[in-house]
Amino acid sequence: MSMSSARLTLLAVLSLPAMACVNNPDIAGKAVVALDGETLNYDTGDDGRRFVKTGERWSTGCFLKDSLPEMALDRARDDNPPISGISLDVERKDDGGEPLPNVTMDIGEDFYDGFCHVVATVGSDPREVDFSTGDCELQRALDGHPALLVSALFHVKECDE
Repeated sequence: MSMSSARLTLLAVLSLPAMACVNNPDIAGKAVVALDGETLNYDTGDDGRRFVKTGERWSTGCFLKDSLPEMALDRARDDNPPISGISLDVERKDDGGEPLPNVTMDIGEDFYDGFCHVVATVGSDPREVDFSTGDCELQRALDGHPALLVSALFHVKECDE
């Protein structure tokens, strides 16, 4: 996947919730990434237990498309976080085949993505979704440099259908 198509994919994931009259869902969680011998954390606060929503420092999105959930969470870049964005989604292939999971992350100034096994569990309230994945290699779009997504676990309230 080229860098421009990868960025377009991310933009589509981030833009679709807004086009579907999406709320600004509450999202809590964290992700851990190993990159070049460093461990990087992406955390909504309180070890992933604090809920955030779109506002001054965060942008959140979640929707269910054909029963396939997608979520996106971005943090303001002026905070200089080591990781500024993540999206976890499961999309249907164009040919109508099996669902295709995907994870994208903005780490530093670089865009990474990978085909990670994303588990999205919808609870008794269909608007609450737990997303998890881990032990997955992401590749930098520019040159394929690897990063290991050790784990990611997010809980979303008010995911639009």
